[in-house]
Amino acid sequence: MEPRARAAKNRGQQNFTDQELQMLLYAHGDVPNSLPGTIRVLDEMLSDFIIELCFEADRPAQLAGRQKVKLEDFKFACRKDPLKLGKIEEVFERKAEIDAARKAVDVSDDKITKTGVENLVGEELGEADDDADTQIVGGKRGKYKKKEPKEPKE
Repeated sequence: MEPRARAAKNRGQQNFTDQELQMLLYAHGDVPNSLPGTIRVLDEMLSDFIIELCFEADRPAQLAGRQKVKLEDFKFACRKDPLKLGKIEEVFERKAEIDAARKAVDVSDDKITKTGVENLVGEELGEADDDADTQIVGGKRGKYKKKEPKEPKE
């Protein structure tokens, strides 16, 4: 299939909803109610851009003998445009931060896991924190027992 050709089954049909395109236009400075022609042209432009980018990303995957396209293939397709490449990297950095934050919070019982907090905070507790020297006795629902500081041997 020619990379520049639009899929015949989608020809003349909108791929995005009017509301999505309207919000995108308004976010970039358009009036609250755009003309239907403007929305139709934006839909066609976005669809063509996405299709061309996917074809460009598919070429290195085919050359590597893979059937699936990886993130690196999209980065390679955008290598000549630093703005697009930077935006791709920024979005995936934010996604990694969001995934780390979700991993820190155990969704099943709304408790924060110990390793998740350590990953998010990344700093050790100071001497002023009185909880630093407590020890859990008896598993999850056990009681907390204060550990006495050890005296230095001379």
